[in-house]
Amino acid sequence: MIDTKNVTFRYASSEEDTLKDVSLHIENGEFVLLLGASGCGKTTITRLINVLVPDFYEGMLTGDIVIDGKNTAEHTIQELSHTVGSVFQDPRSQFFAMDTTAEIAFSCENAGLKREETVSRIQNAIELFEIEKLLGKSVFELSSGEKQMIAIASVYARQPKVMVFDEPSANLDNNAIDKLKDSLHKLKDQGHTIVVSEHRIHYLKDLCGRVIIIKNGKIDRELSGREFRKQTNESLNRIGLRSIHIDKLPKEKNERKSGEPLLQLKNICFGYKKNNLLLNNVNMDVHRGEILGIVGRNGTGKTTLLEIICGIKKQKKGDIFINGNRYKNKARIKHAYLVMQDSDYQLFTESVEKEIYLGSKKTKGFEEKGVNILARINLSEYIDRHPASLSGGQKQRLCIAVACIKDADIICFDEPTSGLDYQSMVTVDQLLTDLAAQGKAIIVTSHDHEFLSSCCTSIYEMGMKKY
Repeated sequence: MIDTKNVTFRYASSEEDTLKDVSLHIENGEFVLLLGASGCGKTTITRLINVLVPDFYEGMLTGDIVIDGKNTAEHTIQELSHTVGSVFQDPRSQFFAMDTTAEIAFSCENAGLKREETVSRIQNAIELFEIEKLLGKSVFELSSGEKQMIAIASVYARQPKVMVFDEPSANLDNNAIDKLKDSLHKLKDQGHTIVVSEHRIHYLKDLCGRVIIIKNGKIDRELSGREFRKQTNESLNRIGLRSIHIDKLPKEKNERKSGEPLLQLKNICFGYKKNNLLLNNVNMDVHRGEILGIVGRNGTGKTTLLEIICGIKKQKKGDIFINGNRYKNKARIKHAYLVMQDSDYQLFTESVEKEIYLGSKKTKGFEEKGVNILARINLSEYIDRHPASLSGGQKQRLCIAVACIKDADIICFDEPTSGLDYQSMVTVDQLLTDLAAQGKAIIVTSHDHEFLSSCCTSIYEMGMKKY
């Protein structure tokens, strides 16, 4: 079904090859999992399969890519679109319509299918993925998991033989991951060839038939599904991969500090609609040196709460105190800093070096501190690169590095490990621990249990009355 033969590829913006002499064969109906560190070439392999390389992502390509008997050098994306469908890490990047029903129909309409056939395929997708309740909704009102389901349904309606997923669980809560797993299982049972590039791998261990580990642009090793399932968390961590047995991770800590809190939230209420409160009487204390993890399902208001703490949004009711003093939202901006989930929203300059120092006070040792942080997060070699040219994980680490040199007492992180490999997760853990040791209050929203159990000193669950 899929053959890459001696493929080497270098992006136009890079001076080094991203893929180096990659030869890979994937059988019809096979479920293949691509693993490896951020920037190793996993996503580029998916782009070879869906023909985004080199037509959309330009660069120098040698070797052959054959999909369902067709050499991609001799066929356009349009000609192969009925064979390969893609679901990206951020479903919003592939939405074309304003409402869910039109979005599912788009792929069929774009292919010029007759109305009767389009309606039939939409109905099949709705029934298979059990998404009747999502029909007719605005795509802007969906949770991350719901957006992912609509993206999958839209691609499925085109009925491609091959389905490619790039980091599909990065922004999903546990409930949404369970639904994603169920959807992948149904696609596998129907005989689709499935290729998934992932970091969070625990939900895929019973689905994948083969695991391919990429290292520095080359295939480092392969494991059968059975061999993969026999791996321990420790054995995978040693080679830079996330844990596979989530039930064997340590329990999340509860090490609350006493004394006067740095940050106090009292009866915070907020709602986007007049009579529908998203946050209802939220009370929270955070002390210096704490790393507080905020958990809860998508759509429970975790990100909104961080934005209120940092003064980006104004609460409808309630008060926020910093060091015992009540602060309005605009005044809180000087004391709190937010690292957003979507790093593209926070990258503004034309180089990594300029980005790290943007908006920070030039105090003694300022530049040395920036250099050291870039080294810790493995971005030193990219210091002259444009941030837009970095991988998703590299962008995320850069935004975290910027937060580390800010002088804010309260630093909030919204899903800081989404799309990060194991070593990057460990690095973020260490950086947040260092910030807490400096007397800062750290607040983190995350669905990443592996990260939470390692990093956080306490957990606050949205919707619960106490920690």
